[in-house]
Amino acid sequence: MIKFIEYKNINKKKWDACINSSSNPSIFVYSWYLDVVCKDWCGLVLDDYEAVFPLASKSKYKINYLYQPFFTRYFGLFTKSKVTPKILTDYFDAIPSKFKFSEFCLHENSEVRLKNADLSEKKYQVLDLSAKYESIQKGFSENAKRNVKKAIKAGLKIRPDISSDKIVHLFKTTKGKDLEVFGSEDYKTLIKLMDTCTDLNKGQSIAVYDGNKLCAAAFFMFSNNRFTFLKSGVSDDGKAKGAMHLLFDYFIKENSGKKYQLDFGGSSVENVARFYKNFGAKDCVYLQLKQNNLPNFVKWVKSLKK
Repeated sequence: MIKFIEYKNINKKKWDACINSSSNPSIFVYSWYLDVVCKDWCGLVLDDYEAVFPLASKSKYKINYLYQPFFTRYFGLFTKSKVTPKILTDYFDAIPSKFKFSEFCLHENSEVRLKNADLSEKKYQVLDLSAKYESIQKGFSENAKRNVKKAIKAGLKIRPDISSDKIVHLFKTTKGKDLEVFGSEDYKTLIKLMDTCTDLNKGQSIAVYDGNKLCAAAFFMFSNNRFTFLKSGVSDDGKAKGAMHLLFDYFIKENSGKKYQLDFGGSSVENVARFYKNFGAKDCVYLQLKQNNLPNFVKWVKSLKK
């Protein structure tokens, strides 16, 4: 039987065991991760945690809705068993009717057939690290190879380990200043997430220096043989000297020849995806789902605010 379980009643030990043994475990949906990024997460659970489907909820103007929290990519059904469109429909039917609006993503193994939902494709990029570095490097674009050489020639140096607040500050004062989506609380959450990953031995930070000047930094998470690139920052000078190319080249070299994957965090934005593909990464497709069961009057009011 599929049950909707609120956060306070979730058995986290059983939840995490289900994620870990599923056919497609993801760091984004372990209980400790959700605890950091989402104040009110909940889930659909089959019997004694044979399968779980995480959800994140909020309420605004007395309307309950489901959403995708920052610093997560997707949710979906996590189980050892084969998942069919019919099984997924059963889980969606089990979502309480109080949630009148939903907008979240489903992992790449989800095949959904819902009549009352809008689905769109999104992408992220992954690189297989199992081959030797020399073999992986052959898949780099000429642009990537050229920028790595430029960074080395400029004398940029890699230094493992940098504090999370320095990474977030660099991101916030470079790329982050052009993004209006992140508020002060979101940046605090990001620092807490990095610190939590580090404390659990599931995180690694890398910095690039030009002399004593920090010009690039990045944070990678690790779970289930997959490194996931979380966030980075790079100065204008670092961009000009190929600092991020050097950083990724270093990370790939350090972790090549092992049964790992490098998840670049991903993007459907063409120029960002192109940067990751410069290292030989391939597209993976997942789905974004939108369901709107709001009363017609509320839909009309929302349309006026657009």
